[in-house]
Amino acid sequence: MILNYLKLAWRNLGRNKASSVINIGGLAIGMAVSFMLLLYVYNEFSFDKFNTNGNRLYQVFKNQPGNGDIKTKPLTPQPLAAALKKDFPEIQNVTRTSEPADILLSYGDKGLKVNTLTADPALLDMFSFHFIYGNKSEALAGQSTIVLTQSVAKALFGNSNPLGAMVKFANQFPLKVSAVIADNPQNSSFSFKALISWQTFLAQQPWMKDVGWDNYSYFTYVLLKPGASANGFNAKLKQVIAQYYPKDKAIQLFAYPFTRLHLYGEFKNGVNSGGSIEYVRLFLFLAIGILLIACINFMNLSTARSERRAREVGIRKAIGARRIALIGQFMGESLLMAFLSFLLALLLMVLFFPVFANTVNIQLSLPYGNIWAWVIALAVTLFTGLLAGSYPALYLSSFKPVNVLKGQFISTKTTVRPRQVLVILQFTFAICLILSSLFIYKQINYIKNRPVGYSRNGLVEMPVDGNLFNQFKAFRQDAINAGAITDAALISDPITSVTSSTWGMAWPGQLPGEDKLSIDCMAATYHFIGTYGLQLSQGRDFATDRPADSTAIILNEAAVQMMRLKTPIGQRVKWLNVNRTVIGVVKNFVSGSPYEPVKPVVIAFVKGWASNIGLRLNPNAPVSQSLAILQAVYKKYNPAYPFQYHFTDENFSRKFKNEQLLGTMSVGFTGLAIIISCLGLFGLASFSAGQRRKEIGIRKILGAGTTSLWFKLSQDFVKLVLLSFIIGSAISWYSIQQWLNKYTYHTTLSIWAFAATLVLSVAICLIAVSWQAIKAALVNPAKSLRSE
Repeated sequence: MILNYLKLAWRNLGRNKASSVINIGGLAIGMAVSFMLLLYVYNEFSFDKFNTNGNRLYQVFKNQPGNGDIKTKPLTPQPLAAALKKDFPEIQNVTRTSEPADILLSYGDKGLKVNTLTADPALLDMFSFHFIYGNKSEALAGQSTIVLTQSVAKALFGNSNPLGAMVKFANQFPLKVSAVIADNPQNSSFSFKALISWQTFLAQQPWMKDVGWDNYSYFTYVLLKPGASANGFNAKLKQVIAQYYPKDKAIQLFAYPFTRLHLYGEFKNGVNSGGSIEYVRLFLFLAIGILLIACINFMNLSTARSERRAREVGIRKAIGARRIALIGQFMGESLLMAFLSFLLALLLMVLFFPVFANTVNIQLSLPYGNIWAWVIALAVTLFTGLLAGSYPALYLSSFKPVNVLKGQFISTKTTVRPRQVLVILQFTFAICLILSSLFIYKQINYIKNRPVGYSRNGLVEMPVDGNLFNQFKAFRQDAINAGAITDAALISDPITSVTSSTWGMAWPGQLPGEDKLSIDCMAATYHFIGTYGLQLSQGRDFATDRPADSTAIILNEAAVQMMRLKTPIGQRVKWLNVNRTVIGVVKNFVSGSPYEPVKPVVIAFVKGWASNIGLRLNPNAPVSQSLAILQAVYKKYNPAYPFQYHFTDENFSRKFKNEQLLGTMSVGFTGLAIIISCLGLFGLASFSAGQRRKEIGIRKILGAGTTSLWFKLSQDFVKLVLLSFIIGSAISWYSIQQWLNKYTYHTTLSIWAFAATLVLSVAICLIAVSWQAIKAALVNPAKSLRSE
């Protein structure tokens, strides 16, 4: 019997080739998109879960009061790791790491900048790394060893075993390759390409040995013993800073689960406030929503062909077929179509997965060898087939044989209503996506067009490598003389990502407790304001002909306001225990999040902090020409280093990465949802036209024209879209308002967006149903009524 049902199902598909292709294709598109989104969601949820000790790994954070709130950062002092190991018996192991930095690594005539991490040897025991050459017990031993990842080892040594080979680190320190490990998985928080030990780090920079508890520049990770209480550990961890450095007793430490950081890594006022989990949940919702509207489309198109199957059902029931058998047959047909859709979905995924991976900017791959991925995919296919085929099976099997053999079907009132609900669900989802896309891009444009306080056009930044630090003056002058740039300045951080902060400042009129306020700071040298195009509101820039400027500072207006300085120029301010003179005030500029208010910033003249160069390209020459000239000048001073640079406006654009990804995905899925919804409307229009063919014939005989009939048939669907718009607008108004409220600076909800969505929705509806409506209106009424 099952084989017979399969034969019937296959013949039925063959008899209705066009509708079968549309049905299977629509479901396949929905499944392919849903599967790709689910792979992305799985990748995000599996972040850092591959570590064997993942459930016992924690990273230490600090909560620091300041400026009326609590700032949470993962930066900790260098001596903390040893103190934790000594004082906390519940800790099995602990390690420090530095912030990763791009360092030149050379072997023979080959050289490349490699993202390098400094860490204690315990890192290799606490986290899971796959060793290709060498072993973890000797990998970070001694003061002159380095661990390479497989990709770097291959770039420098080809396919040969590099153990024992000597490489030059930072173009000056010889290090021996002690191990080669597999590249970190793309769902790992570690992205380094090379690893050196803390001993090696201190040997290269001996002054770091004296860095104490007041320098918060490093990361600390702990591995708790099995069964140890994280809550009990955190209760004791709070007061470690007060114990070892009472001057900063207001700072409290806490340990946060390492495997939660990727999804729940944002903190507000000392409390976790979520993170990228919000976007992951949204993509999961999109995956379910796209699959759901594909199933609804399947239902609509399947039941639209009910007239062609009605007599078959009537005859089979008349000769004794039970309803349960008919339901089984139609469900089997649905499962067959779902399986065919699954095969087509796999083909679509192979074709479009690289585009999807590039869109989300993650190195995803299809899990061909993962048995669980296949099991889940087939389970989703089975569920989709059952869900999509449930309504058509129940509907078709409900026909009464006496009625259908007389040409009478179930009344329109009882059949259209469930289908109307399905169409309303489809268009409600589509309208929510349309409105979301509009306001996401509206918000991005609002923030991008908000003044940042400096000129990004033609501004390039590059790291201070090799000889550039000591020969910066000559390099700058040569680049200007060659016509590549108009100005250049040394700076501690890229202006788009100022990360340093300090406290303990003193200024005239300071109130008790204000010395504990955390203030962002950056270091710069001569030509800083001119290079970056900052706007001076008072005073001047650092001047080469004023030696006293070596102890000068410049404040932004937010810092002046915080310090309540009525006449800031000439004021003496203590910064890092050194008395400095305020020589200038610049208007507020965006150095952190563009969504938050500008924070107080101190710009100090400290040449030793310089790690970046800002360069203003010549506006009178093509950018490519200026960069080519600049590269030639750069190679004159740094022949061993690759010429690397970043456009500041590109770095600034990365601040909107999540929002831009959300906008791109929303636009893509909006288009997809509209296409699938239109197929559903097309099916409903076809069904409705078939149900009302006699009514249309009578109306034509009584004198109704094609236009009036088209309007009569279309108005029911317009009503469905209008109801969908009301529901979708209400949902969107609430959800978008909640999303915008996360940002201090945000756009407003405007009526024109809703009005445009309404017009677009109605236009899409009319386009989708007009073909069937006009086709039905043009049918000869004698043909429609002849069965009477």
